[in-house]
Amino acid sequence: MIKVGLILGITGACRTDELVNLTVDDIEDVGSSLIVKIPNIDNDSTKIFVVTDVGTCLNLFRKYLSLRLSPVKHKRLFLYYKQENHGS
Repeated sequence: MIKVGLILGITGACRTDELVNLTVDDIEDVGSSLIVKIPNIDNDSTKIFVVTDVGTCLNLFRKYLSLRLSPVKHKRLFLYYKQENHGS
């Protein structure tokens, strides 16, 4: 998750709130690259940038998406997993 956040954050010069509010619908995988569209609520504009496959960037992103749990009810890209301690 951290690597995917760094890839998107650096490539798109994203602010923290833009990354937090990023959804899976904001990213389009076109095979050789990712097209990322981040809507700006403040001024009705959209930031668009492309992530190309430098090294293993696309593979990391695809692996991260494949690890998403299917019963997730929201579309947020970055999820928070909390480990609960069950006794012992």
